[in-house]
This record gives sequence, C-alpha cells and structure tokens, in this order.
Amino acid sequence: MLKYYALKFPVRSYNLDLTQDGYTLILGAITGVLCGFGAVVFHHSIDLISDLFFYLPPELIPGFVTFFPTSIPGIVYVILVPAVGGLFVGILAHIFEKGKKGEGIPSVILAVATKGGIIKGSVALLKTAQTAISIGTGGAGGKEGPIVQIGAAIGSWFGQTLNLSSDRLKILVGCGAAAGLSAAFNAPLGGAIFTMEIILRTFNSRSLGPIIVSSVFATVISRGIIGAEPAFQIPVYDLKSNYEFLIYITLGIFAGLLAVYFVKVMFYFDDFFSKIKMPTWAKPALGGLMVGVIGLFMPGIYGFTQQSIDKSLYNQNTLELMILLFMLKPLATALTIGSGGHGGTFAPSLFTGAMLGGAVGQLANIWFPEIAAPPGAYALVGMGAVVAGTTHASLTALIMVFEMTNNYRIILPLMLTIIISTLISRTILKGSLYTIRLGNQGVGLDIYGRKTSLLKSMKLATVVEELRESVFESDNYHRVVEILRNSSFETVLVKDDSGSIKGVISYQDLRKLMFDKESESVVDFLIAGDLMKKRFPKINEEDNADNALKIMETVDMEFLPVYDQDAKFKGIVSKPKILRVYQNELFLAEKDMDMSA
Repeated sequence: MLKYYALKFPVRSYNLDLTQDGYTLILGAITGVLCGFGAVVFHHSIDLISDLFFYLPPELIPGFVTFFPTSIPGIVYVILVPAVGGLFVGILAHIFEKGKKGEGIPSVILAVATKGGIIKGSVALLKTAQTAISIGTGGAGGKEGPIVQIGAAIGSWFGQTLNLSSDRLKILVGCGAAAGLSAAFNAPLGGAIFTMEIILRTFNSRSLGPIIVSSVFATVISRGIIGAEPAFQIPVYDLKSNYEFLIYITLGIFAGLLAVYFVKVMFYFDDFFSKIKMPTWAKPALGGLMVGVIGLFMPGIYGFTQQSIDKSLYNQNTLELMILLFMLKPLATALTIGSGGHGGTFAPSLFTGAMLGGAVGQLANIWFPEIAAPPGAYALVGMGAVVAGTTHASLTALIMVFEMTNNYRIILPLMLTIIISTLISRTILKGSLYTIRLGNQGVGLDIYGRKTSLLKSMKLATVVEELRESVFESDNYHRVVEILRNSSFETVLVKDDSGSIKGVISYQDLRKLMFDKESESVVDFLIAGDLMKKRFPKINEEDNADNALKIMETVDMEFLPVYDQDAKFKGIVSKPKILRVYQNELFLAEKDMDMSA
C-alpha cells in the first residue's frame, strides 16, 4: 500500500522522490479511473432501465408505441411507468436511507464543509440504483447530481481506506466529484471547474492539480467505452452582427428570470410534498404519476432523453413547443426531486435554457432577420445562461457549455449572457439552487463553504489573543520594516505612548517606499505616525466569528483589534485562530452527531 509520507522508487542508478503533491496526484489519477468506470456503469444502468420500460417490442403491450401510445392501455402504461419507478425509489430510500430525499450535490457540499469529506462508500451503489430507476422510468431529473455524489463517495471511500487526513480526503472527494461529472458529460475541464467553484468553493493549485488529473483519467475511460463525441452535436455558428448583442442581452435578462422561476418552483414543490400527509416512501410514486401525465403529452421532459435539446440546436422544434417545454421542464423536475425521486438540476437547467434560447432565436429571426443568427445559436447560449442563473457558477456554465458543444465561435455572447443572467438571479435570490437547499435544511454556508451557524455561535471573547507585535508612532521606518519582516501577519498595529491603538501599517502601505529608488533619501526621516492609516476596522468582543471573518476578508486583513463595551482595547482576533477553533468545534459537533445517530 502507498505510504502517507514521501516515497522513493529505485530507477536504475537514480532515485525518484515522490513528494506529497506527487502522491496526491497519483491518488487523484486512481480516483479518476475508479470513477470513470463508475460513470460507465451508471450511464448503462440508466439506458438499461429506460430500454426496459420505454422501448419494449410493441406486441408485448397492445397499442403501445414508444412515447406516443394510441390506445388506452398504452396511455395508462406511459402514465404509470414513472409512478412505478418512483415507488421503487421510495421503498429503497425507506429501507436504506430512512426516507431521506434531495439532490446529490448539496449533500456533497455539506460533507466537505462539515464532515471533513467523509461519505459512506455504500452511497455509490445505492445512488446508482436509485437514480437509474428514477431517470430510466421517466423521472425528469438530471444525471449530473447523482453522478457527482457517486464519484464523491468513491473518492471518499478510497481516501478513508488509505486513512488520509481531512484536507487530503476533501481533495479526493473533489477528485471523485469532478471525475464523475467529466465522464458523464465528456467535459474534463468543466468537471474540474465545477468542483472547485461549487463543491470545494475555493481555487488553489494544491487541489486543482489532482482534480484535473482525475477528470482526465475518468474522461479517457468514458470516451474509450461510451464514445468521444461531445454531449451535444451542433452546427457551426458565427456572430452575424454586432447589433446581435442587443438580442443576447435580452436573452440574458429572460434567462435570469427563468432561472429564478426554476429555483422557486423547485422549492415550492419541496414544501408541497413535505406537507402532504402520506407515507414518505409513497410520495415519489405520486410525483412520478404527475410527471407521467406531463410526459404523456410532452415526452421531451423525461430525464433520459436529450432529443429536444438537439432539435432546438438545429431549429427543428416549433416555437409553441419550446415555450411549453421551458415552462414545464422545471415543473416536472420539481415534481421528481421534490417528491423524493432522484436526479440533478444541472441537466434540466441546460434543457430549460436551450428551449428558452431557441424560442428567443425564432422570434429574433421573425422580427430582425437581417441581424439575427440561426435560432440554434441562441439555444446554445441560453443553455449556459440558465445554468449560471440557477447555480451562480458563471465560470462553470461557460466552460461546461463550451466543452459539451465543442464550439468557440459563440464565446463572446455566451460570456455576456451568462453574466447578465447571474446578476439578475443573484439580485432576486438569496443564494443558488444548492446553497438555498442547504439553508432550508438549517445549514447555512458562506462563500468559502464554512458553516455560518457554528461561526456565529463563537463569541470573539473566547478567541482573543494577546497583541505581541506592534510599533509606536515614534518608531522609524526601518523599525517598522523589521517588525513586519519578522511578523506572522502582513499588518502591524501602531500605538501611542499610552498604549492606545492609533492606526495600522501594512506591507501594501510600504511597497512603494521599499522598491522605489527615489524614496531612499526620504525613508530615514519617516516615522510610523507618518506611515499609518488612522482609519481601520475594529470589532467588539461580544461580536461573533462570522462577522469578524467577513470584515477581515473584505478589508484583506488577517486580524482585527478587539474592544470591550467600554471601548477598552482587549487584544486581537486573528483569522488563523478562528479557523483553528472552528475546525475543532466542527469535529466535536460531528462526533456528537455520530454518537447520537
């Protein structure tokens, strides 16, 4: 077994030193291979179930023709299939998950933020079965949420098997999530960016390397078995006229509003099904029955088919059909997931955006034929815009749509439309589809994925530190530079002769003096009182750690001076100390939950 410390392999007369980063890259590659095969199994499982229920020979069920039955037995069959699938999913959840429901991505975010990346290995098998049944029998959810959860579970299981530290375990969870998504959509870079932007909620080289390697290996496995074609086949588009940006701005506005509608509908039916008085295991069957009624007339809303997107990209859908589909797809997805069925919201967001964009494109070609591009171009841009509006992950939406379509020509309008949609959605909603769901579960996370409820419970009086490094107003420039060079922070407080804090000096304040040769003749005459900023942030000891971190991250400081109710200086509160205590409290809280479970 690979050791946790650096390894050495003899290669002829040389020694190959494997650093910690190299070790993590190898683990990421192994995770990618495992998740690549997992994604293949997941993909074929959905195809198997859908073929079994929707593509049977017609003679087996009198009057039944795929999707469009012509007799009463066939109609009843099509309506009941999603209900039967929902019933199976509900029973599995009742037996193995105690009736828990919800989309997979928020649960992965929660595991990273509050559990150190620990996910049960059995989740991978259970989610594969539940999602294959739910989507394969007509559920309107997408496959990306479950495959992210499946991949994350594989990565977590692998990391726990090797007894990795919490930090490295989180990286492997990210590797698994990225690998699963990359393999499912044939988009290795998009999967990596998705994980950094949504799951880990941070960008750093230590995590990005293994995640990209994992995505690449998973995609190679997927392409070798499933195929190397982009997720969507599209014709070539060009920007026809600069006036066309006005149409894309309009599309961005509509996409942002549609994303808000999508999110609102999702949480409305979450609440709706939670209030229905019936056994939890039976609710997915009710949701499936309602989806079946919609699917009888609009089979494009089913989760296992992307034919409607392809037709929209090639302008083969009617305007009326696309309007109905971009209104009904969020409804069907909400019925599936809200009732307890399984599936994600990323692919349905793509679908909804394609229908909206296709409709806008057809109208633009009717009203402004001299400047409008083919309707399919707007369908392509609409896909990214609605995804960005629902997830608040602009970069992910941009990269994913680009990779899934392999089309760079439309990048400028895509970027503009995505930003407009995200801005509108952020203005109206309090968070993304994922963070709002966690908030409704009583788990609020900040932009870095930290649990805000725990931070708010930490009073600063419990984490105040003694001020060890400071300068006096009368200290000269060279003394200030010496203190900053030996300090653990990049900012130093300035005191007067009585010990009162009068200002702050940071490296940024001294940068010009330190590297400007013209200032060399001046610095000998400067004192700290000349260099300091007299206005600086401060905080009360009765305040909480959440507010302190927000202030520090806003003004780019690593600590804040702390005062009591009588405005007396008590010491400092630092970001490293807060995060260290936060991690300890988080560990104890999760340990207590495990013991009580």
